[in-house]
Amino acid sequence: MQWPESSDLKDQSCSSRIPPALFRCGPGENGRSLGAYGGFDQSPVLDAAVGYRWFSWLRTEALLNWSPQLSLLSASNFLGQGSNQPVNASGNALAGFGVVDVDGPELATARPYIEAGLGAVSTSLGQVTYRTPAISSDAVTVTSGRSSTSFAYLLTAGVSIPVSERLDLGLAYRWIDLGTVKTYAGSVKIVRPAGRSNLKIAGTQVDLQSQAVLASFRFRF
Repeated sequence: MQWPESSDLKDQSCSSRIPPALFRCGPGENGRSLGAYGGFDQSPVLDAAVGYRWFSWLRTEALLNWSPQLSLLSASNFLGQGSNQPVNASGNALAGFGVVDVDGPELATARPYIEAGLGAVSTSLGQVTYRTPAISSDAVTVTSGRSSTSFAYLLTAGVSIPVSERLDLGLAYRWIDLGTVKTYAGSVKIVRPAGRSNLKIAGTQVDLQSQAVLASFRFRF
């Protein structure tokens, strides 16, 4: 399970004019810069890895990290649209890492370890929906989603406990940076009581960094 850090949805370029930036980084309803504040919600994460032990204390791994249910839960602060402006989107992330593991000395039956990994991640974010219930219950602004790739890294500290000759149970804490999740520059659908319209706007972005607690099984061939 992972707990993403708070992060702001903001313009990729505040100065973009063709197409125009969505927020433009001016002052918002609450005195903060225009944007959407919050970030991704708690979500499950799955790992799969294969590795090789070079020495009694050193291992390397090729690791896949999958976040299948990312949920963006934020609140925008556009001027003149009230204090309640929820922002929602769904997405996922798939990352690949090269990982180096260093095992510490055995303590009783447990063995602590640390690991560091570098890699790349592909993230996908669906349509981003901005709601403005102060205007009307069905007033929304919907921007296009996007798939993008970023550099990624992770740091882990954990402990492994043997449960049989070949099988270990692990418990670990991890910090992981999955880079920047982006939306496309493109058409925006705007629904208001007076009708519907479409505009062109520039892309937005939000950082994705998480703390995670992982339970694992390691089988030795």
